[in-house]
Amino acid sequence: MIEIQNLSFNYANGDQILKDINLTVKNGEVICLTGASGCGKTTLTNTLNGIIPHFYHGDIEGDISINGVSILAQSIYDISKQSGSVFQNPRSQFFCLNTTSELAFEPENYGVEPQEIKTNIAETTKILHMRHLLDREIFNLSGGEKQLIACAAVQIQGHELIILDEPSSNLDFKTIIKLRHMLEAWKSEGKTIIIAEHRLHYLMEVVDRFVVLKNGKLNQIFSNAAFKQLTQEKLYDLGLRATHLRQIMPKVVHNEVQGKLVMNDFHFKYKSKLPLSLNISNLEISKGKVTAIVGHNGSGKSTFARCLTGIERKFKGHVQQDGNSWNRKRRLNHVYLVMQDVNNQLFAERVDEELKLSNHTLDNTAIQKRLSQYSISEHVDRHPLSLSGGEKQRLAIASAVETKRDVLIFDEPSSGLDGARMREMSEIINHLASLGHTIFVITHDYELLLACADEVIHLEHGYVKQQYPMDDAHLTEIQQFFEI
Repeated sequence: MIEIQNLSFNYANGDQILKDINLTVKNGEVICLTGASGCGKTTLTNTLNGIIPHFYHGDIEGDISINGVSILAQSIYDISKQSGSVFQNPRSQFFCLNTTSELAFEPENYGVEPQEIKTNIAETTKILHMRHLLDREIFNLSGGEKQLIACAAVQIQGHELIILDEPSSNLDFKTIIKLRHMLEAWKSEGKTIIIAEHRLHYLMEVVDRFVVLKNGKLNQIFSNAAFKQLTQEKLYDLGLRATHLRQIMPKVVHNEVQGKLVMNDFHFKYKSKLPLSLNISNLEISKGKVTAIVGHNGSGKSTFARCLTGIERKFKGHVQQDGNSWNRKRRLNHVYLVMQDVNNQLFAERVDEELKLSNHTLDNTAIQKRLSQYSISEHVDRHPLSLSGGEKQRLAIASAVETKRDVLIFDEPSSGLDGARMREMSEIINHLASLGHTIFVITHDYELLLACADEVIHLEHGYVKQQYPMDDAHLTEIQQFFEI
């Protein structure tokens, strides 16, 4: 049993994140921590797994005990033996370059017999239908595949307490179903599970209680039955996402067509001996519209974005707009990609300086106005990498907009965003399209897609499987893809 008593925490920079938290979790209970981005969900999970105060230092008050023993007096080694964690960014917890070695890493460090480790890996990868991910280079995997490896590693070690921070953030819907099955299996085994999550729809039959945080405090606690009864309006008031996806309808107002962005010979492979990661002979996109790119993990979505942007030097495809050909240099000047892992493109020491890297003409008043549009103006003097996942995402998008590029590509822009911020993000994307930007949104987020997409491109194995407008007439097709 977990007992959290009068828990408060201030980071070393003085920011108070947790304020007088009291919560009891029974053995075998599944708890979902939810609430607005920056409300303290990740900080609370980090106190449970020992990252706070052992790695992130600050002032901590109160106590956390597991099975009657305070974890604040234990070493990180002892804490990690009883609890397994999956972080929002799985890259931050990998130690090996090979997937099989990564799965074996933790039990090897605890002296588990080699044959037992091999058996556990074989059984886990069979149950999760992920044997194809064995003996792969980790950093060649998609974001969702990395997340799946991180979840599988926890299963292989056999922890009784499992702590997950936004486990679905980079997963497609098929993999989310695998994750839900994994949670159901852990629950049937009597494991205690703490999940910090914004996406709620896949948890409705798994979670016992939903704990809503607000500004570092416990706001409300709902039983599963009570949470299911909340109306869409009440969920929106709490800043949460939808729990029943079939109730969501596509946006009504669509942007006017202003011409075409034409792509030819989009053929690309990362290594000569590998099959094509991208195999598109011709594709036409409406300018000034929001085009959602969907597909399962590894289908070529991010590769498409990298080639269109000009990041891949070996790519030889052709892009035309209004009769003008864009070579790689012109694409770099006209197209901007906000990456799935925004940590790779935040460079400055302060939030305001990050914005100035994209537009050096901005003065302090303009910076405050821009940051206010993305609800991060109060963090103007903080280091960008100290922000929450959702806040970093919004800063990266604000920086992208300031580059004044014609074409903007957002790779999973709603990853780590709560319901209110996701809806704000859709409004921002729609507004940018109304200003004449051509927008691509690579997403696994059904809610975001219906809120902003004018048309959909469905990629599989590098090919365009389908292309269609996002309207009521095609709603069934997108629901079939998301298995809703």
